Amino acid sequence: MIPELKTTINSEFLKLENLIIRNSCEIEQWFRSKWLDQEAPFYASVDLRNSGFKISPVDTNLFPAGFNNLNPQFEPLAIQATTIAIEKICPEASKIIIIPENHSRNIFYFKNLLSLTEIFKNAGLEVEIGNLDSSFQKTEYDIENQKIVIYPLKKENNKVFIEKDGVKFTPCSILLNNDLSSGDPKFLKDITQTILPNTSAGWFNRRKSNHFKFYNEVAKEFTDFLNIDEWLINPYFDVHEDMDINNEDDLKIIAEKSEFLLRKIKDKYTKYGIDHQPYLIIKADAGTYGMGIITIQEPSEIMQLNRKKRNKMSTIKDGQKVSKVIIQEGIHSEEILNEAVSEPVVYTIDHYVIGGFYRVHTSKDKNENLNSPGMQFFPTPFEQSCLMPDQGRDCNDPPNRFYVYGVIARLALLAAAREIYG
Repeated sequence: MIPELKTTINSEFLKLENLIIRNSCEIEQWFRSKWLDQEAPFYASVDLRNSGFKISPVDTNLFPAGFNNLNPQFEPLAIQATTIAIEKICPEASKIIIIPENHSRNIFYFKNLLSLTEIFKNAGLEVEIGNLDSSFQKTEYDIENQKIVIYPLKKENNKVFIEKDGVKFTPCSILLNNDLSSGDPKFLKDITQTILPNTSAGWFNRRKSNHFKFYNEVAKEFTDFLNIDEWLINPYFDVHEDMDINNEDDLKIIAEKSEFLLRKIKDKYTKYGIDHQPYLIIKADAGTYGMGIITIQEPSEIMQLNRKKRNKMSTIKDGQKVSKVIIQEGIHSEEILNEAVSEPVVYTIDHYVIGGFYRVHTSKDKNENLNSPGMQFFPTPFEQSCLMPDQGRDCNDPPNRFYVYGVIARLALLAAAREIYG
């Protein structure tokens, strides 16, 4: 199933898509030149939004779950990318331990672990799963006739291992599938094994505003290369730090910054003849799972937040208090699948696109956060030419649209690389 773009494509945006598709060879060379001196994050997922006049990343996750939602037909892409990534980091690697989220009982998350395990096994690695929680006991789960076993992690001589049937399983590398929202794990300090990605990429340390600061740089370089308006692929944003959502002075500052951003967006809408109502997403500057997010169309809405919305903005995953927010331009999602709003999510391993899916929500509008309870996932129906455009077809045909998504996602990936590696 392929979503329908329910809007007339803006002429400037059409120019952008055509430039990307018709100059794909030069763009791939541009990316290669950027990756020569830049290490890529081991894996990532990038949430995109397509409004028909603008396409942009809105979130980049460096500890992605959801591998079970990818099209299994393209698992060879993931296996090949994993093999290349492991060879670069640890050529002699033969074993790996995946560290999952600590307390998840979500069957879909376990399916994600099964999919990840399968990818690594097919890349030639022995794989086990070990939990960071010091109180964790070995647990077996039956997931649709497949068994998944999670062991407690142990540590000796600066090496992490698990005990399986009385035998130590000591890996060459550790894969974090835990976003470390609750803090930097002391257990992993001073270990000699390679940790993928580095713990510094965890949400205890990482900030969305810092990511988009680097994305500003990358988007500017790319749009200068194509000679087109940077705004077409880059959302405006601002931040407010050391805040308390229940403090009126903090709310006034957020309202003032929101007013300034909305004015800038309206100027762009006027320039390009866009008749949509601009809006902003205000969200916690750290964390994921769609927590700590509100949407506004007018600055006055900030001063009128009710208790429910203030509570929603006050804490995120693992009960972490929100003390900094990012105020980000909202991107209308104009792609409709089964009469529901959808947004593409693109997955990468190393600097390669390996697939993606559409996140769909039947009870959300095009200006709302879709990463919330009730969402559904549909694997992106990649065609054979998905990794390169089809020059003989319309720029909005599926393989070309997906190629454009892959380009924008890789720009976000490049920004993430600069963010965490410098």
